[in-house]
Amino acid sequence: MNKALLLLTTLFFGTLSGAFEPHTANYQLSINGLKIAEEVRTLHQIEDGYFYTANAKTSGIAALVKDYSIAASSTFTLNTKGVDSSNYQIMEQEDKKISKNYAIDISSSGGSITSILTKTQPKVKTWKAEKGNITDPLSVFLAISFDIKNNPKQLEFNYQIADGKSIEQHTFKKTDNQKITLNNQQFNAIKVERVDSKDNNIKAYFLSEYQYLPVLIQQTKGGRDYAYEMSNFKLSKIENYK
Repeated sequence: MNKALLLLTTLFFGTLSGAFEPHTANYQLSINGLKIAEEVRTLHQIEDGYFYTANAKTSGIAALVKDYSIAASSTFTLNTKGVDSSNYQIMEQEDKKISKNYAIDISSSGGSITSILTKTQPKVKTWKAEKGNITDPLSVFLAISFDIKNNPKQLEFNYQIADGKSIEQHTFKKTDNQKITLNNQQFNAIKVERVDSKDNNIKAYFLSEYQYLPVLIQQTKGGRDYAYEMSNFKLSKIENYK
């Protein structure tokens, strides 16, 4: 039974040209040009989809000032419309004490999101969603990656993003390609920009050389400039997690 299911899953993913390969990507995080943390994002393939994790921790001088870490995970599947999340969790810690913890179960078929009880979310909440796929703050960049690879002529992308506090519609627009320097090499990157928010401007740069993943994410929020720049990338040995 398990072998049959695995075979069907393999055949299904094989029909999707944008299916992701398991990988690990390291990012350097900075605020206003000051490097403050390192993040590791890892994508695992599971029987019916993917499990994506992100773990960030302060480093360098910033770590001496505050021991701060974020751990997030997203479980999602792929369909003809792209990335469709089923679970999202995030936990932030300051000096090893939990400061924020949200977890949600997502059902795009039922058009609903339900919170899971956590230390900072002691009551169950539900949100209604519109028809269609639902993403989360972690998987949305893979959703963009999937779409720009499979729909190269499409210029605008709309996503429902659920984060444990609300569900919102975000619109991203593909603009002219832009040359960027990554690890002392110059690339012609695909630039995608969020266009529906003045106080949370996001620009992301994707490279076909790196599986169409975001290699640079720039965000301006609350008067601060944030940057996530890929410092290392490697494909993983394919393992199926049950």
